[in-house]
Amino acid sequence: MSTASITLNDTHTPIPKETGVPILGCLPEFAKSPLSFFKRLTNDYEDVVEFHLPLIDMALVVDADIAHKILVSEAKNFRKADRDVKIMGTILGNGLVTNNDTPSHKVHRKLVQPGFHFRRMEAYTKTMSDYTEQYIANWEGGTVRSISDDMFKLTMYIVTKTLFDTDMDSMENEADQIGETMKVVQDMINKRFLQIIPMPDWVPSPGNLKLSKARKTLHQTIDQIIQSRMKPNGEIDDNGDMMSMLLLAEYEDGSKMSPKQVMDELITLFVAGHETTSNALSWAFYLLAKHPEIQTKLQTELDAVLKGKTAEFSNLSDLIYTEMVIKESMRLLPPVWTLNTRQANEDTIIGDYLFPQDKVIFISPFANHTNPKYFPNPEKFDPERFSAENEKSIPKHVYIPFGTGPRVCIGQAFAMMEAKLILASIVQCFEISLAKGQELNPQAQITLSNKDGMNVYIKRRQFYT
Repeated sequence: MSTASITLNDTHTPIPKETGVPILGCLPEFAKSPLSFFKRLTNDYEDVVEFHLPLIDMALVVDADIAHKILVSEAKNFRKADRDVKIMGTILGNGLVTNNDTPSHKVHRKLVQPGFHFRRMEAYTKTMSDYTEQYIANWEGGTVRSISDDMFKLTMYIVTKTLFDTDMDSMENEADQIGETMKVVQDMINKRFLQIIPMPDWVPSPGNLKLSKARKTLHQTIDQIIQSRMKPNGEIDDNGDMMSMLLLAEYEDGSKMSPKQVMDELITLFVAGHETTSNALSWAFYLLAKHPEIQTKLQTELDAVLKGKTAEFSNLSDLIYTEMVIKESMRLLPPVWTLNTRQANEDTIIGDYLFPQDKVIFISPFANHTNPKYFPNPEKFDPERFSAENEKSIPKHVYIPFGTGPRVCIGQAFAMMEAKLILASIVQCFEISLAKGQELNPQAQITLSNKDGMNVYIKRRQFYT
């Protein structure tokens, strides 16, 4: 219901409000642990709750039906929040994640979409399989590995090949630098989100200088890759990678994307294309290590399907339990723990609640996925929730690890294929347990990762010695 249809006779249910402590409101609790804060609100409220932060009152949507309306059926009335777009745009420019102009976003999404068509996806899975086999070839059993670092590098190599047709060997020297750069990006962006008034980019503060250096490093890395592919006449061949597809793509009038727009889309795909998947895999390994009985059941499927070979495209439809494990991992510990906040374009009524113009709204996959209203015993790691039969009982639109609606992650199918192939190829070869002293310490920044990484002990399975 838009502003025009709201009259003085209309009634709506007031949104309950958490005021927190004087002056700072709920900021101390939110900053200490966003996950715990959201979980408490989810347990204490039914539909939606407003909470006070300095200078602003924000809302968390708890009810999945209300969230669905905001993200899907009423999406035109809710833009990505201005503050989120400004902060994220520091790194991502005006790519798909931060493009808040609906017609422009629709056009550019249409130009990027062919990169995820079935034929290209099948070619990408060969890279996923080959690179995984190559990456783990020299892993020794009986050792401790930083599986979070491994997954960051492996998914980065895969996305670099599929985006830019750049081989793993040529990126090995860049991997550590890019890893450190992404840590800076996560830390600095997170600090900006927690600032009551974000520091303008032009202020030479230590944080701004670090973020500026990180942005420059990412742009230089990708620009060097683009230049290495250019012919002397400035043209580029379509080698089946997304970069060449974007450089060759045309708008309806025959014109092409500006170099800046291409860069923004590539930066977005590069950052989003491996950070979230690497975290999803790290969490999956952690949960399998904590639940050896589920790991054994997974290995039974892998032995039957793969028979000692690296997982590839033809195996995907048979890796049923593998997919269940990944889905349940992303339910319990979703890499995208909260979506970019939404902001009402005008006074809008959803259900019985009025969301005033410019109200900023959180919709959190983590809150959805751990809500006992939708998932009984939500803290339990139980892949059987996603069996063909049981998945039918999950209310529609509750499970949203990739978001939903017109802003749903464009690389969803890519990410699921990649996660299945990598997890299957590794778990069939190695038994995974947690390294001594490794603890669970979720860090909710742009994505959800484990603070200080995830170390596991790998033991080569007897069948594969």
